[in-house]
Amino acid sequence: MSEYRISGIWKNSQEVITHYAVHTRTRNQTGNGYEISRAIKMTKADAVTLLQNPANSAKTFLWNYARAQWVAGEDIHVVNGNPPFLRTTRDGTLKDNLLHLIDYRYVY
Repeated sequence: MSEYRISGIWKNSQEVITHYAVHTRTRNQTGNGYEISRAIKMTKADAVTLLQNPANSAKTFLWNYARAQWVAGEDIHVVNGNPPFLRTTRDGTLKDNLLHLIDYRYVY
């Protein structure tokens, strides 16, 4: 089983998410904690395919300003729409609701 974190998005000119910033979460070498990889820019379709595998899981990855560190947020699931998309279940809204994540268009 592989674990992932999604920290941000890229949108097109119509404000539709096209890519996600995906990080891999792995056990560190000592086995007493975890490491998070640098973000990989992944297309929306590739991220959906990644999470359609039942052996994989993902959570949002949010910056906690008070603690000055990244923290895991809500579970992310695939909604089998046309086309399929990713969403959290926190608010129960059936739409691509990862728009609260960092918009990396402005970073790189």
